[in-house]
Amino acid sequence: MLDPSDVTACIVTRGNVDLKPVISSLIGYGDVIVWDNSIRPDWKCAGRYMAAMEAATELVFFQDDDTIVPRDTQIELLDQYNGEDCLAVWGHGENADGYEDLPLVCGGAIVDRFSAWGGIIRYGAEHGLDEDFMYEADFVVGVLYRNWRHVHLPFEIRDIAYEGGRLADEPWQKDLKLEVTNRARAIRDREAVAA
Repeated sequence: MLDPSDVTACIVTRGNVDLKPVISSLIGYGDVIVWDNSIRPDWKCAGRYMAAMEAATELVFFQDDDTIVPRDTQIELLDQYNGEDCLAVWGHGENADGYEDLPLVCGGAIVDRFSAWGGIIRYGAEHGLDEDFMYEADFVVGVLYRNWRHVHLPFEIRDIAYEGGRLADEPWQKDLKLEVTNRARAIRDREAVAA
């Protein structure tokens, strides 16, 4: 099993969520870095990747600020990790809505931070790291992992996720997510043909 002390937990937040339940649910990671977009530069969802760049470890643990990942799920992720760019708890719900070709990190994931940033650099070279990217970074990075795997383990969605004002509640988000994801898919597909 991967030792939790060899992993840094990285949490991104807009700063309007009580993070105490999240932080207290984390197992003994080597460090916890919170990227609070209300205090630090606002990288939106991409703030988790900014936090990862501050990690002293190669591997990071991601989850959303509106989820609780049970201790057993975190331990199972560490146990099942086998060198992938990303090992993620299935976060697509009952309907992946056409996004099953990428992992979501909302419900917990062990990620190689350099692999994540490799995808960001490849995307950014072609499309820039604009606000669209910042909102939908998880979809860009997810598509551009070269080696990833889903596991079906439990996690809890906190009540705050259903109180409105979250990214998924924005009327423009669904179209933006598809547009940005398709840009990343074009890069992935072009790279696959070239290989």
